[in-house]
Amino acid sequence: MYGYSFFQWVMFFYIYCFVGWCIESTIVSIENKKPVNRGFLRGPYLPIYGFGAVFVLMISLPLKDNPVLVYFCSMIGCTILEYFTGWAMEKTLKMKYWDYSDMKFNFHGRICLTTSLFWGFLAIFLTYVLHDAVEYIVLAMSIPALYFSGGFITCLVVSDLVYAIKIALDMNKILAKISQVREDISEARRELSEKINSNERVIQLNEKIEKLKAFSDQKEKSLGFFKRDYINAHPTAKFSNVKLNEAWKEVKEKIEETRKSKKS
Repeated sequence: MYGYSFFQWVMFFYIYCFVGWCIESTIVSIENKKPVNRGFLRGPYLPIYGFGAVFVLMISLPLKDNPVLVYFCSMIGCTILEYFTGWAMEKTLKMKYWDYSDMKFNFHGRICLTTSLFWGFLAIFLTYVLHDAVEYIVLAMSIPALYFSGGFITCLVVSDLVYAIKIALDMNKILAKISQVREDISEARRELSEKINSNERVIQLNEKIEKLKAFSDQKEKSLGFFKRDYINAHPTAKFSNVKLNEAWKEVKEKIEETRKSKKS
């Protein structure tokens, strides 16, 4: 494609992985005021820059005579690539390796306007400046050297990638266990709270029963005196006697209802 062999494209990919790692690690190290190995791999390479550079070259090389088209087509292409790369990594590895949520004009934290504009300028620099030097190095390599270098670097990257994925999956398991522990703690707190509230409810019901008992004893005595005095004074007052008995029955029913609610 465009006069390059498959292994030459492979070398372009690895060189731009390294160049991207140098650029981003330098920027982040300056911001943090300490050396930072940018990316999720241990080695000095960022695959997204390799894919991005190869992707841009496939777009820009046929448009090399028109810098405006190179800028905008590369900016749009890289933005789409960055978004879906971030989405795929979040879905498969359950981790977010970059986040633009605190930047203006971002979309889902995976892309933002500032970075997209940067991709356009980077594509111009890549197409018209950097790629000439990289192309010179790759085209100067002999076929055996090209095959050996490509194969050796591929083994390193694949082993590094497998290790990184294993670490990410192990971390996901740890995070899942932590989440489960948090749920267990929340459940234990809820049960404890219910038990405490239940004990408080029992105490409240006991107090209510004691008050009802005292009330019933008092009313029973009062009703007894009233019945005795009233009925003795009015021997024919059967209707009033029935009413007093019903009132006392209601008091006993309330006590029984309270006892049942305590048991439940």
